[in-house]
Amino acid sequence: MNRCLRILLAVLAVGAAGAALAGDHDLSLSFSDLMPLDPLTDGLYEGWAIVDGLPVSTGVFNVNAAGEPVDAGSGEVIPVFHAAQAISMATSIKITLEPPMDADPAPSGLVMLSGDPAGGTALLTAAVPGLAMLSAATGAGILATPSDNGVDTMNDDQGIWYLTMPGPMAGLQGLPDLGSAWTYEGWVVDVSGAAPVPYSTGTFSAADMADSDMAGCNGGGPGFPGQDFTAFHCGPVLDLDSGDFAAVISIEPVPDNHPGPFAFKPLAGMIPADALMNGVTLMNQTDATFPQGVATLGGTVANETMGLGELKALFR
Repeated sequence: MNRCLRILLAVLAVGAAGAALAGDHDLSLSFSDLMPLDPLTDGLYEGWAIVDGLPVSTGVFNVNAAGEPVDAGSGEVIPVFHAAQAISMATSIKITLEPPMDADPAPSGLVMLSGDPAGGTALLTAAVPGLAMLSAATGAGILATPSDNGVDTMNDDQGIWYLTMPGPMAGLQGLPDLGSAWTYEGWVVDVSGAAPVPYSTGTFSAADMADSDMAGCNGGGPGFPGQDFTAFHCGPVLDLDSGDFAAVISIEPVPDNHPGPFAFKPLAGMIPADALMNGVTLMNQTDATFPQGVATLGGTVANETMGLGELKALFR
């Protein structure tokens, strides 16, 4: 289904549910492309209404495969959240990622989605710093294993580096500064089996600097994000030009306990069989794949009387 159509359907569904929200403590939520969480490793989502400049919790939740908010314990769909105080005059709605076993009553610094209500309804978009800039970012890389050239000069198909030649120059262009709450991470993902198998190439904050683990366990490599998946580097040996791998750049929360790529994957592309000769190109998929949502506040006249045309007009 077309992404814009899915978002519109979510708007209409939540808008219709909103007509039944009578209380000024009530909130309905619906999402597109928001991933389910493992509460033990990832934590849980929590909704917040900003009222008079202060956050009011609307409840902790997970999501199911359909993007519906569900109770973290039972898995039952939560049609309406009830805040402890009136939220109908909220100026913003935020969805945060809260850590496992969270005992802090305040919101975490990891805001996943946010939006400002208009007529009792808010379109929630990814709260990643520099989202507009991120939508125009580009990605390219090469296959090479520069860190073990003294040992083996014939295994360049076992490493990937996000740089371009001549130069070298950064192969990832237009990536905004994410601040302290988020970080970038590179991945190669084996897509040959029934379930994708991701291998991290390291986390990084800038495209023109080495990443967190450089080329692997023995270090080395150029000052750019990348990894050598060779016997020299302790980990798996991967044949990256086999046609079985994709390259992905994700945005990860800090701290991050999830073993695979997080929900935000701005750049991705298959690694072709001729990548040793022609390199790797990553396509921008920010607008197509980043999670979105719709929040509807109860207890407002505008929300209870809004028609189809007015709902559509809010998100043009």
